[in-house]
Amino acid sequence: MEVLAWDDSFKIQIPLIDERNQRFMEIAMKLEELNAVKRKKEEDFDNIGEALADIMEFARMHFNEEEKILVGKQYPELNQHKREHKKFIKKIMAFRRLFSEDPGKVADEALKYVKLWLPWHIKELDARYAPFIRVQNYLAECQAMGRRGRS
Repeated sequence: MEVLAWDDSFKIQIPLIDERNQRFMEIAMKLEELNAVKRKKEEDFDNIGEALADIMEFARMHFNEEEKILVGKQYPELNQHKREHKKFIKKIMAFRRLFSEDPGKVADEALKYVKLWLPWHIKELDARYAPFIRVQNYLAECQAMGRRGRS
């Protein structure tokens, strides 16, 4: 499986979302880096557990922010997008619960899941709403300029 790395192919041309997605990727890359240690000690597993907590905390914040934007722009596929966010949170919560029982196995499974889900989510689902949001932003700008021109 490929190493996680942010590059321009992940950009959806919505600066705030691009910044957040890049940060999300960096947090996931930290999990990958921590999990790459061959002979893990207790401290390594503590760090991996913290990285999983960081992923969940950041995901909740980011998803909430992203969903507010989509609600504000009346994105027609909002419910499907929110469902994917909820699935991700549930899965990470499950990994965190199981982590204390078998940290080595769970760390590998969680990393595999994040490495598949995050790039897919950005390149497929976020990229799907991006043109809609850009058009909505453009229309709002045009409308604002029209109001200014009439005043």
